[in-house]
Amino acid sequence: MERAAGMDVLETDVLVIGGGFAGCWAALRAADLKATVTLVDKAYVSRSGASTMSGGITTCPLDSDDLDTWAEEFIVRGSYMCDQRWTYQLLEGQRERIKDYIRWNVPISRTADGSIRRFASRGMVNVRGMQYQPKVAMRELRRQITARGGRILDRLFITELLTADGEWPTRAGIAGAVGFDVYTGRFVVIKAKRTIVSTGMIAMKGTHRVDNDCGDGAAMAFRAGGRLVDMEFTFGGTFNVLMKKFDFPSYNVAVAHGARLINAHGERFMQQYDPERLERSELSHVVAAFAKEIVDGRGPVYVDLRHVDDSYWTDIAKLHRGGSILLTDHVPDPKTNPLPIEPTWGLWASGRSGLQIDLGGRTNLFGLLAAGSVAKNDATGTHASAGSPTAFCKVSGWHAGQTAATEARESQHPAVATDVLTMLREQALAPLYRQPTRQAADDLHDDLARLEASVVNGMILNAEKLARMLATTEAVTVATELCRADDLHDLVKLHEARNVAACSGVVYRSALDRTESREQFFREDFPMTEPSWFCWHGATLRRDGKVIFDRQDFPTEGVRFVPPPPEAGGLGPIGAIIRGEHAALVQA
Repeated sequence: MERAAGMDVLETDVLVIGGGFAGCWAALRAADLKATVTLVDKAYVSRSGASTMSGGITTCPLDSDDLDTWAEEFIVRGSYMCDQRWTYQLLEGQRERIKDYIRWNVPISRTADGSIRRFASRGMVNVRGMQYQPKVAMRELRRQITARGGRILDRLFITELLTADGEWPTRAGIAGAVGFDVYTGRFVVIKAKRTIVSTGMIAMKGTHRVDNDCGDGAAMAFRAGGRLVDMEFTFGGTFNVLMKKFDFPSYNVAVAHGARLINAHGERFMQQYDPERLERSELSHVVAAFAKEIVDGRGPVYVDLRHVDDSYWTDIAKLHRGGSILLTDHVPDPKTNPLPIEPTWGLWASGRSGLQIDLGGRTNLFGLLAAGSVAKNDATGTHASAGSPTAFCKVSGWHAGQTAATEARESQHPAVATDVLTMLREQALAPLYRQPTRQAADDLHDDLARLEASVVNGMILNAEKLARMLATTEAVTVATELCRADDLHDLVKLHEARNVAACSGVVYRSALDRTESREQFFREDFPMTEPSWFCWHGATLRRDGKVIFDRQDFPTEGVRFVPPPPEAGGLGPIGAIIRGEHAALVQA
């Protein structure tokens, strides 16, 4: 480490930003290949973030499974909007990651004979998932990385990617990143031959139970010229509020074990929306059906756990962080009493959108790779279930780490001008020295969070509504340039507000650009699904500050499962449910 005026300067072969599953697997693989690796996280690797706090569900293909059957279901459920090479890479790689967990003795739910207990996950019929203990997996990943000589820097908030030409967007590529220690405020420069962003999904602070998922990596990459795809599919929902107070342990786990959703009349209402898969239908369809029940006066809605098998109670006690709520007197006995449940709807990508990467994890920017939920999961398209988001984190991280380490061997550190580093330091720390302002960082996050205040309102979009939402993000962006941070904690939240506003702004612009409805994305002013939008929808920032959009066809060479010929579009699935025209959806 060298020290310059007011900053520490480090050099590494591979820099990994974000210490969840994707970042840890990237760091581990790069270290295995003898690269010098630096893994940084704004919190503490293995004790924070979505990976540690997840429900512990992941896709579970074993050597005995026919991967063609699994791949076909992912591809068809994802409406063929994927790179089928990625689908097979995901399934083949996930087999190996499960073997690693077994070798490391990560707790996995098992049957009486000791085999892995697998279940048909939400949205699927043939694909199987498994439940495991993510906290133990994350602790073991940290141990494995440090045992191989990888350097982990906790509590280091990365504020900007370092560009080789000192310009944003860059024409020369990425040369590392800069940030500050959240305890000391010391500014840190990390020069890297290859940089991997793995900072998790885009989400609003305060509306999702993992409060530090703020789209930091996606925002930094976008400012540097990174291409984001299908950002309008960031809209989505999940069930996570129980009794208006508690986090629900895991909807996916519950329905896999037999949980049901019932309305105020005790009716299992998913029978009319998806009679085959019921509560295991696409999550966006289930949330829309929930909303339809409420709007039509059949609410509230309850989760009915009276039908789950005994292993559900055993597993949540041993494997899931929130299981204790259901096993205490904080709520009525769920074994005999259905409990009110509520969903959220808003920015919650889970791999349906993000930085587009190739099979090796490379983005469109030289020197920059991406892995996990910050990247577009092209293995499953718009469908994110059966544990595929966590599987993609593991597998994409492994491949990104391999690519980065291999390419770093033949690379040199780009030279970066000192005045650029000084400018980045001043920009990062500037809010600490501003005059007091009327708004604080928390106020800006509140302004953004209000955009997700209503499930039904957030589900039904139109041009006028999207324009208002976009105006809010633009106002917050301006405010972040004026707002004062009273301390380093506020400084982190202010940078997070800037990043949430940047990401949500791209989401709303992309939604305005897409003149149709598809999957979980519904515009009431363009309610039909149009064949011309069967493509990747890209968004890139120009130097003049304008966002430009493009459309890219899906790969056709070597495709095993050919999509049906495009037809005149029908009503999008969310619109069909909300408008009460879901009978046609059920028949389809």
